[in-house]
Amino acid sequence: MKTRILAIIIIGLLILGSCVKIPDNAQPRLPLSPVGSIPYDFDWKTIKTLDLTVNITPLGGSLNNNVHIIRVYSSPLLNSGSLIASGGAKINEPYKVRISVSTPTEELYIHETKPNGLVSVSTVKVSSAAINTTLTKSATGYENNNVFRANAIAHSVYADITIPTQFDVTINNNSGLSIVGFNTGESSAFGNTYKSYLIPSGFTRTGNINFGNSLQHAVLYVQGTLNLNSNAALNKTSIVVLSGGSVSVKGVSTGVIEADFPVLYIQNGGTFTPSAEVNISNSKFVNKGIVTTSKKIDINNNSEFHNEGTLNMTSNKKSDELHITNFAFGYNSGTITAPKISITTNGGMTNLPGGVITTKEWYQSNGSILNNHGEVAATEKFGNSGGGTVNNFCLITADETSMQQMTAVLESGSLWNSQKLSANNSTINMKGASMFLTGQITSIWAFHISSTSSTFSLFKSTGTVPAFTWANTTFNGNIEFVYTALTTANRSSYEPFLSNGAIINAAQTKNIPGTTCNGSLGQIEPDDDPGTTPSFYTYFPSQSGWATYAFEDLWPSKGDYDLNDLVLQFRVTSALNSSNQIIELIFDYRIVAVGATKQISAAFQLDNVSASAISSVIGQIAGGNSPFSIGSNGVESGVTKAIIPIFNHTTNVVSYSGFLNTIRDSYVSTSYNQVKVAFGSPVAQSTIGMDSFNFFIAVDERGTEVHLPGYMATEKFNSSATSGASLHPSDNFRSSDGMMWGLMFPSDFSYALEGKSIVTAYTHFAAWATSGGTQYTDWYLDLPGYRNYEFIY
Repeated sequence: MKTRILAIIIIGLLILGSCVKIPDNAQPRLPLSPVGSIPYDFDWKTIKTLDLTVNITPLGGSLNNNVHIIRVYSSPLLNSGSLIASGGAKINEPYKVRISVSTPTEELYIHETKPNGLVSVSTVKVSSAAINTTLTKSATGYENNNVFRANAIAHSVYADITIPTQFDVTINNNSGLSIVGFNTGESSAFGNTYKSYLIPSGFTRTGNINFGNSLQHAVLYVQGTLNLNSNAALNKTSIVVLSGGSVSVKGVSTGVIEADFPVLYIQNGGTFTPSAEVNISNSKFVNKGIVTTSKKIDINNNSEFHNEGTLNMTSNKKSDELHITNFAFGYNSGTITAPKISITTNGGMTNLPGGVITTKEWYQSNGSILNNHGEVAATEKFGNSGGGTVNNFCLITADETSMQQMTAVLESGSLWNSQKLSANNSTINMKGASMFLTGQITSIWAFHISSTSSTFSLFKSTGTVPAFTWANTTFNGNIEFVYTALTTANRSSYEPFLSNGAIINAAQTKNIPGTTCNGSLGQIEPDDDPGTTPSFYTYFPSQSGWATYAFEDLWPSKGDYDLNDLVLQFRVTSALNSSNQIIELIFDYRIVAVGATKQISAAFQLDNVSASAISSVIGQIAGGNSPFSIGSNGVESGVTKAIIPIFNHTTNVVSYSGFLNTIRDSYVSTSYNQVKVAFGSPVAQSTIGMDSFNFFIAVDERGTEVHLPGYMATEKFNSSATSGASLHPSDNFRSSDGMMWGLMFPSDFSYALEGKSIVTAYTHFAAWATSGGTQYTDWYLDLPGYRNYEFIY
């Protein structure tokens, strides 16, 4: 009986087993992490790597053997902030490139400069990791190298000031000091117009200085270093930062400035770093060097701001803006990066040829004016309220343009390119051969576009356009309004409101000659001379954008997950030869923050490149030979793969004590650095991509490496450190619960304050991690409801 019962049980179990399907790919369940249950195979990547092949269509005749220039963008604005690759293609020789883009990227924008100078722009869906596309003959015009310029203006710069050859006072101690001018009847023994003080090269002044001068004007020249933990209230006093000099202060304010002399003047090669608001009133601020701040700069009351160098406003908060107001004026021929730029109440800005301004939001109000002869890029919004004038001589790009009682003049050869447009009680005067391109027009009322030129201009929309019937909107003069969704049925909603030569079509018919400003986006007729072949490059994240590494340093133990023990901003550029092979790799970087007291070193391994393939490396900041010892060709000594040390200690790159830029109201300016890697022989692009660019830090000793999840340790890694550690079964750089010690972001990253977890600082971080990266792939962006700002530096 027992035998029969046992047999029945066995048969039952076999039947039951045949009914339950066990997945072949079942994975073990990880222990619960601080954010919840993380999938076993989650790789923590914020980017995806694509292999792109671009085929071209022959033009016929003698042009068949010529090179077609290919550029690849991640945004339809087609500016330097979205250019990720360039190269050449021929018949039967397609352009092949490996690129990396942010995970949410759904489309690429490929423009082709044909041998006859015409260019096509094609949109390619990112539907797989391998993309193969063929560019056709018919497409909208885009770029060429025509030398015709839209921004024909003399490049105006602020005249160099005269530097004394001898100084009235040399400061070489930290004793109490007041900067005062000459008294009545006094003068300089050296013929100086103003009493001149010098902090000489090699000396660092940290003692407080009283700038409340009540006598004649005085000037403090800084050739060495001035570090003030207080505000500089400048009264009848100027600060001049000479080449090689450095000034760090809290805020700056101005009192009475009677002399015709800049209150702040930064010479080329000088650096100025305020950590609180700079307020300039009835004065001149001239920058020919580098100004870095995370706080507001306010230029007001008839002041002038001249930027011929670099202004980096590093905050992500729009309140930390560049504000020009009340008859003040700005002049830019350098580079300005700011979270917001506001030109209000009769303020103005002239962006000179070569000037590049990048901001999240551009805002103007009543009486304000922008004269743009360079490039202005508003990554979120270009808008105004209550008035304002824009004279565009070159290039404006914006995700959204909002015109509220705005007057805009588009000069010949210029381009305004926006993804969305709304306009209310606004006018655009289009000179011949100017262009305004937009996607969707969301709303319009009393919008009047006119031209008095004999040649045509182009206004084009590729999205939806509200009917003009009830919108009080008109086109007047030689303007071609191209509405790609135009049909016989809806034509009557627009055409009656066009007059004096204005025409409407679904496809462009009027040629707009290419310029260095409009990129030939409206050129539909060939050039006689398309120009010379450009150099080819690939970029990550883009030609002018920055990505970020953020690390914890306690591996293999867990830390506080503030991910600020090292925060490093970077860009990777690969220079290519005519065969699209890599001949040089450029790593630009800046140490942003160090929330650690340990020795943190950094390097990157090119996983698919041997050490012997490197011919030279320049730009490393070794600071000794520990933990990285560097060989004669710039590669780490004693390795077989190409390991490129960047620095041996963060303090060799930035001078600081304790923590660096992780505690609120504490800020130290940090500089950009560059490492160049030259290859002995050209390297295939497939060999080097962000998937094999293995950046890592070493903590206190060479063998303690911390890598991003999914990347392998180097051959000098101390594997014994993993013994007894709670690590992921398949990855030494993930913990047993799936958490990581480092992340990489394809953009600037606003990191958490010291001791504040990224889990609480970013509201959707947990959902991203527990979904295996499928939800909130943009969790790190500055979007509504994405951040708890009280926990972010």
